[in-house]
Amino acid sequence: MKKRMMTLFIVTLLVLLMPMQVFAAKPAPIVKAVEYIGIGDSIAYGMSATSIEQSYFFKYSSYLDSKTASPFSSNNPSLPGLTCSGLLDELDGTTSQTTARADLPGATTVTVSIGGNNLLGPLIEYAAALYGIPTNDPYFMENLSAAINAAPTILTNDLAWQIIWPYSELRQDLQAGVNAFKADWPAITPAIKTLSGQSPKVYVLTVYNPVYGNDTLRNFMDGYIAQINTTIKNYASAGGYTVVDIYTKFNSYTGTTPLVGFNLSGNPATFDPHPTDAGHEVIYNALVAAGGKTRR
Repeated sequence: MKKRMMTLFIVTLLVLLMPMQVFAAKPAPIVKAVEYIGIGDSIAYGMSATSIEQSYFFKYSSYLDSKTASPFSSNNPSLPGLTCSGLLDELDGTTSQTTARADLPGATTVTVSIGGNNLLGPLIEYAAALYGIPTNDPYFMENLSAAINAAPTILTNDLAWQIIWPYSELRQDLQAGVNAFKADWPAITPAIKTLSGQSPKVYVLTVYNPVYGNDTLRNFMDGYIAQINTTIKNYASAGGYTVVDIYTKFNSYTGTTPLVGFNLSGNPATFDPHPTDAGHEVIYNALVAAGGKTRR
């Protein structure tokens, strides 16, 4: 009798426990968050787009968000005026003008726009000195543009000499900007990857030529831009990133809407080297084509 009662007890216990085992909730799968970080200079910042929604960063962020079922976040710790040296200082913690170091941990996609200021800085400083416009003027670009438009031959005549003379100050300053980029660039993407800790996809934009309306100056600047872009392309394998060739996209553009606001033959001439809405759209499309369409 005792044996029978024990058997009934065990059977009853198993019946009571079975639903708990069968219907116990399975642990929820871990969903990996997708974090997109855009870093770099004023182009990455979205300068001269008519609204933040027209910037390539916002467009690409929205695109990546639409292509993932995972939680998505993005941030843009870019800084107008940043050179390659400045970006490296931000990444290694020497300076803290941006939130790049705080934003990059966990990033799975990173876009980088840097190098333009290594050349534009010397060019703008040269023009400012030529016209006596202090660079700390709160209305610097407006006043410089007005001065050039009021007396354009001062710039064109002096530029002709600067371009022709192989040891001119402008040539030396531009080459110094290129050399600084070459020295700093190899450390940029390793720093990004180390801070991310996620083996992120990194997309690096080449530098486009913003000069229109003066073929002599455009060709002159091309020689220095090519050195920076060659450095970016040659280091892609070692740096583990994808090159997005914005230079070629802008150079081969056949549309009628200007991609930048820099046109020396305009009336009045304009000097904004940043992308227009159309330029930001070209950059966005190039990023999508470069491989940012994989569902995560």
